[in-house]
Order: sequence, then structure tokens, then C-alpha cells
Amino acid sequence: MSLMLAEMTWPEVERAIAAGMTTVILPMGATEQHGPHLPLGTDTFRAASLTEGLSGALPEALVAPVLPVGCSDEHTGFPGLLSLDHETLARLIVDCGRRIAAWGVRRLVLLSAHGGNGEALELARTRLQEQASGLEIRILTSSTALSEAFAAVAAAAGISPDDVGLHAGEGETSEMLHLRPELVRMDRAAAGYAGSMSEVMPRLRAVGLRGVTPTGTLGDPRAACASRGAKYLAAEIDGYRRTLATEADPRFEVVAR
Repeated sequence: MSLMLAEMTWPEVERAIAAGMTTVILPMGATEQHGPHLPLGTDTFRAASLTEGLSGALPEALVAPVLPVGCSDEHTGFPGLLSLDHETLARLIVDCGRRIAAWGVRRLVLLSAHGGNGEALELARTRLQEQASGLEIRILTSSTALSEAFAAVAAAAGISPDDVGLHAGEGETSEMLHLRPELVRMDRAAAGYAGSMSEVMPRLRAVGLRGVTPTGTLGDPRAACASRGAKYLAAEIDGYRRTLATEADPRFEVVAR
């Protein structure tokens, strides 16, 4: 059974590690706009849920608190943004990782529910391999979780990939209706950028979300529903589990679901 670090005392952590709980999952979210209908903490709520689901497949894991601020400068221009430079987040992860390794932890799983953290994660992995060579690093991001199973959930409901969207569309809105329905303002939900998600990426990188869509939404959230959100989350968790299982390391125990 995984344990939450924030709820433990130091002797409990010491005993857990001595008993073989030598994996730590460090979840990462963001504080950034998610359209006019979702809260700024959407990615942080999602990170907590995805980590809880994954920890069930990692019985020897300790779960760190979610880092609620990530690399989100593509959302500049929307009020409420909190963001870090890639270098800053990488240094934060490295600083935490070095201390975690000092406890006797052998594996650090970096789980990010915000895609913009990717560059910082890779920087952190490279540096930790140099500074904490005995610590095994695994990175799980939004892209590693997107799978045929996730797409099949949408297709079964007649939801197109472009409506599912990359940000605050049907996908994330459905997940939030499942996780925190009281924070979802469906009466304010409206279609944002509705074109090809793959084709918009170069422009998004060049001008940010504000230059692509005035609402900050990529996709169409209006068809979102909580039951489908639960299925999306389950598909993402399964994608993470499979990613860990296929990275053949006999020391990394993953329990079949």
C-alpha cells in the first residue's frame, strides 16, 4: 500500500524505506488558465488523481505532495498564471531528488499532468543521473499516457480528437466533471480553437495560447461528461502502468490491474 509523505512522520518514513518502500512518486501540476469554465488548478487536481491511481500499481511507493506550479509561459496574457522557467523547475526537481536519494530511495517517478513541464523533466533527469547516480529516474507525462485506449473512449462516444482537444477541451473537462464537478462552470463552456490540434502546435509555440484562442480553450468542452472522464483517467493510468512495465528493470515492481 502506497503512503503519502505529507501524512507521515520521519520515523515512519525511515521504517517504510527499511521495509523496502524505496520508490517515490513526485507528481507535478500547474496553475494556469483552463478556459472560462475550468479552474486554474486543473492540472494539479489531475496530477493528484493520476498519482493515486498509479500508486495502486506500485505497492512499494511513497507519494510526495503535488508541485502546483510548473512551466506555463504559453499561457501568458491570461490572469491567474503562476509559472516557472524550465531551468527553475529542473533545479527544484534536482534539489528534491538529491535529498530523496539521501534517505535510501532508489527510484524517483516524475509524473507530470502538464505537458509544458517536459523540457524541465529531461533537464532534471540528466542532472540527477550525474549527481545522484544510484537513483533511477522514470518520467511520465501527458504524452506517455495518451494511448489507443484513451482514443477509443472518445471514439465510442462519437467525440473527435479535435473536440477532445489539447487544453480545456472535452477531455480535460470530462475528467474534471468526474474529479471536482463543483469547480466546473459548464454554463460558461464554449468551443475554443476547433481546428487540427497537430497543425496548431507550431503557431501555439510561437504566439502562445492567447494568440490562438481568446478563450484559452483548445477543443470543444460542451459534450463533456463525468462518466467518460473517469474512463479517460483510467486509460491514462493504464498507459503509465504499461510504460513502467515495458521499461524492463527487474527491480521496478508493477502490479497488473
